[in-house]
Amino acid sequence: MNLEPGTSHKPKELTRQIRELETLIMLNRKIAMQADLNSLLQTIVDCARDLIGAAMGGLVVVDEDRPEQLRHFKVSGVPASPELPTGHGFFMAPYRSAKTIRVDRVPVSHDIHKPRNHPAMGPFLGVPLRSSRAPVGSLFLAETPGGRQFTRRDEELLEAFATQAGIALEGVRIRDQMARLLIVEERHRISLSLHSSVAQTLFLLKMEISRCLKQAQELGAGTEWPERLEAMQELADSGLKSIRDAIFSLSDSQEQPDLPAAIDLRLHKFQQNTGIRTKFLLSGRNIPIRQDVALPVRNIVEEALTNIRKHSASSVAVVTLSVTPDEIVLAVQDTGQGLPPEPNSSPTFGIRSMQAVAQKSGGHLTLFTNDDGGTTVRAIWPNRRENNESRGDL
Repeated sequence: MNLEPGTSHKPKELTRQIRELETLIMLNRKIAMQADLNSLLQTIVDCARDLIGAAMGGLVVVDEDRPEQLRHFKVSGVPASPELPTGHGFFMAPYRSAKTIRVDRVPVSHDIHKPRNHPAMGPFLGVPLRSSRAPVGSLFLAETPGGRQFTRRDEELLEAFATQAGIALEGVRIRDQMARLLIVEERHRISLSLHSSVAQTLFLLKMEISRCLKQAQELGAGTEWPERLEAMQELADSGLKSIRDAIFSLSDSQEQPDLPAAIDLRLHKFQQNTGIRTKFLLSGRNIPIRQDVALPVRNIVEEALTNIRKHSASSVAVVTLSVTPDEIVLAVQDTGQGLPPEPNSSPTFGIRSMQAVAQKSGGHLTLFTNDDGGTTVRAIWPNRRENNESRGDL
């Protein structure tokens, strides 16, 4: 709200405008203190009515996904209705037109949409509520029939207050969105932990039991040891199934971030926690990725980053994801000391885990030392599942 030109010589007018600004600042602090959305919305409409001195007021917020439906409706100065209105009332005009509306009387044509217990209204003043510059609802005030008419000054004050209210609404929206993302990320973290540690340990244990069982049968060890090994194998199978069910349950969420966003977030946290600089390179952003490959990709990224942190002595980690309609290529590179020079050295548990994850999801994984030093972990999957492709245990 701007001071009117030519009023600096009028002490009373200047004093009034200063008081209005002070009131706006005070009300801004009041709405900023609200912790939840319902309290914030009610405080906004109460403060707006007090600011202008209106007999009644209301606030409506539409559903972001279905703008034709109402999500919130708050009133002040009149009894609240237990049900949301249909959204056909005159109070929706500021939202639909994205303009301030000030009239001395609500048009008669809107009376047909009034419920029986609707209060009689005279002068009306409504402004659009905006979040991120887009209208999300209306903030409106009304007087009883024959009540005082709203002025241009009232309009300016309510517009200024609605701007502050919109900023507060946007802050709550961002806070709630961040809370949901943190929940989703925690679900992913637990899922990754189960897959990369418990599930892979059970998978390798199952493979080792199979090897021992085969040797026992070849050596003619009788029936006791093979039976005990078979019982152990059944326990490992049961454990794998339980872990798999838990992973699928944790991963079954409509609010999961897509694969590139998840990798980018993981690299950001990795850099914060370790001080190792990270970079994410992505090609084929708009090409769909096989859903059953997303989790293996994240598991391999997680395990490769763990190896970089523990063993590489690298100051940089670069993840590249290249997606085409036919192929998905993941590469995780560092600038550290590279692979051990001994040709006969056996792969570590982490490397075997990554190889198993890639193989079981229909891909293959290789590791090699870069020409200029450091190590690259590269995994490749077809982006189209073959009909005869085995799904494996996980």
